[in-house]
Amino acid sequence: MLQDAGTRFVFYAWLEDKQGGINAANIGGADFADPGAPTESERIEVAPSQTQNLAGGYVGYRGDNGQIYPVVGAGVRWDIVDTGPTTVQFAAADDGGQPTGANYSPQDINDRGKSAWTVTNSATMRNVRFPSSPANPLYNQTGVGTPDRNGFTWTALFSPAAQAQAQITAIAYINGTEVAKQFLNKSFAPTAALRITKTVDAPTAGLNEARNFTITVTNTGLGPATRVTLSDVLNSGNASAYTATAPAGTIANDRDGFDAQFDLQPGESRTFTLPAQASATGVYCDVVRVVSYDNGAFGTVNPSTGTLQAEACITVIAPELAIVKSLVDAQGNVIANNQTVSPDQPVYARITVVNRGTAPATNVVVTDELNTSNGVTGNYRLTAAPVANPSGVATTPNASNRGFSTAPFNLAVGASQSFTLTAAATGNGQYCDIASYTSTNGNPNTNVSENVCFTIVSPVLNITKVNTAMPNGRAIEGLLPGDSYNSVISVSNTGTGAATSVALSDLLGRAANGTPIVNFGSGTFTVSTGSTVNQTGSVVSSGGTVTTNPATVSLNPGQTLTLNVVSTIPAGAPAGEYCDVGSYTSANGGNGQARACVNVLSFISEQTQLTDQIDPIRAGDTNGTVLTSNAIVELSSNEAAINNAFTYNYGTLSPLQTTPGVFNFDSTSVYYDPAPTRDPQTGAVISDYTNSTSRQLVVGTDYTTNAASGTGQQTIRLTPTFAIQPGGVVIVRTKIFAPTGTAARQYNSTFYWTNTAQRSGTAQENFKAESTTVVP
Repeated sequence: MLQDAGTRFVFYAWLEDKQGGINAANIGGADFADPGAPTESERIEVAPSQTQNLAGGYVGYRGDNGQIYPVVGAGVRWDIVDTGPTTVQFAAADDGGQPTGANYSPQDINDRGKSAWTVTNSATMRNVRFPSSPANPLYNQTGVGTPDRNGFTWTALFSPAAQAQAQITAIAYINGTEVAKQFLNKSFAPTAALRITKTVDAPTAGLNEARNFTITVTNTGLGPATRVTLSDVLNSGNASAYTATAPAGTIANDRDGFDAQFDLQPGESRTFTLPAQASATGVYCDVVRVVSYDNGAFGTVNPSTGTLQAEACITVIAPELAIVKSLVDAQGNVIANNQTVSPDQPVYARITVVNRGTAPATNVVVTDELNTSNGVTGNYRLTAAPVANPSGVATTPNASNRGFSTAPFNLAVGASQSFTLTAAATGNGQYCDIASYTSTNGNPNTNVSENVCFTIVSPVLNITKVNTAMPNGRAIEGLLPGDSYNSVISVSNTGTGAATSVALSDLLGRAANGTPIVNFGSGTFTVSTGSTVNQTGSVVSSGGTVTTNPATVSLNPGQTLTLNVVSTIPAGAPAGEYCDVGSYTSANGGNGQARACVNVLSFISEQTQLTDQIDPIRAGDTNGTVLTSNAIVELSSNEAAINNAFTYNYGTLSPLQTTPGVFNFDSTSVYYDPAPTRDPQTGAVISDYTNSTSRQLVVGTDYTTNAASGTGQQTIRLTPTFAIQPGGVVIVRTKIFAPTGTAARQYNSTFYWTNTAQRSGTAQENFKAESTTVVP
């Protein structure tokens, strides 16, 4: 077996596990898969200076089934030949003795560290561990993380010099017979080692108070780092409130930080100072990271996110004032807003300002103003001076006695100040007032309280109407005849009293003369409070007006009456804007209306039919056949066809031929039928020129023709203003026959119809062919 050892045994030696070469996961695997021969790039490596660089070896036996079985106890000799001015040597090696691994054997390194002898391991026995010196750390790129792999062995390479190159020859032996040899090319080079720190001169700041971030990048390695690319960004916090000033010599980026590029020699540091501030409270964290750098022989390094970065944060503190206003009873207990009261009945409201922030608020001034929505300001007044709690803050009523302002006061963190006012009104309507504050250092964006209101009861009705497209339907700006659309008409009671006998209707779309155009499809109505439906009902349609059934309802405050109507544009409806008007009346809520429109586009659809009465025909038989063509404007169209021209080619060799054919023609007659009979399944016209609604057109008056009889081609032109209306058809009947001597075969007659859409002016084309066979 050892005579052909090179064909039955495999030996792999490598420095790095890369894509496409050796698969380190298969080393000593239970499925005996071939790890694969190392590529050239896996046998070449540059390692950082002063590290112990692992070289791996594997010996296996190739079975007849193609699997690779690891060999335990095979010997591997390792030899180093320096290729540079400095030396590379073996720093450590797998045990050089017992193949079973039962006991450690001395490492077999000799020739002044230039030769080593190792034995392949057994995964279940005791094996020498990889080097683990803190001063000269292990550099292992083999993909094998443990020596406990069947068939695996290793050595560790080292050089005391900063730069060194060598070639390593590895030879595997089975019972003294060489199996194979591998060559490894090893280099050591100095590497940069970057460290980054980031600090802030103070962890807290006031609004718009600057703090300085200090960023330091240090190269603690043995090699230079060039083209160090640094990026600093705001990592968290309100970006719209945060500003930073890029350090001199850097470039400001679009994330409130800066970008910089520089070089660092071994032991060198670079420091940047970034001033930053914020106009809103919160925590602002700024992160800086080394994006990339050039590391000499190791190429460009792109650190993964989070590995070479630092973060520092500032917390912006400030007073955080909040203002709350609520109605209270005479005893000061909070009651619901929007109370209904009698004329001149006292109403009490309390305004409270609280400092929920992290710093005292100074020079706080509270102002309260009437904010009525119905314009009856003359009926509203303060009936007593506001009461401060704690006391001691003076208040001054405004000139109209419809509000007040306070003297400036300070609020400590967590403190509050309240003012209770008494007001009354005499007329119907809703009366609301709103409070606000100002402060030297308080937050200005939340300084308005909610409206506090009381109502002298009356309903306030508002109507809206919205048209929308049907699901999967065309947009309401571009409807076609036959399309439907939704209309939603809503009447809402935004007042404080019930609206009685509310009647809601929708007047469907009309033409210019007031004639109903839009058809009613379906409808319902609901009365709801918010998302809760209180009542449902049907609708009644009469004369183009849709009304609720029952005809009137009552609407309590906050309720909405909604009428949902589905309408349809009828076939043939002319283009233009169609507007529906929703309107309401009420016994005590007045009346109103809302209008919404849809737009119907111009639309024409055409169809052609071409048939011969007799087929086949005989050459020389002047009776021939009658060719009948139908030029149809579909009933769904909403504009007619004008400028109609019909070109016929009789007896062509191809159904696509547009030049004259060989058949003769005569006896042409033209008819117009505005209401032909159609097949209900296919839509084809099945009535002919004898239909009761058909009439014959007069040559010279209704149409012209280039020839009443002749050979090959004929053109018929209707009077330009003659319009084929939607649903109409022009029927042309012409006798055609094959002259004596016409070859027996299949021929075609073609029908080419051109016209113009009457309203939109678009050009239309139609083409049809019909075959006729000539027999001897």
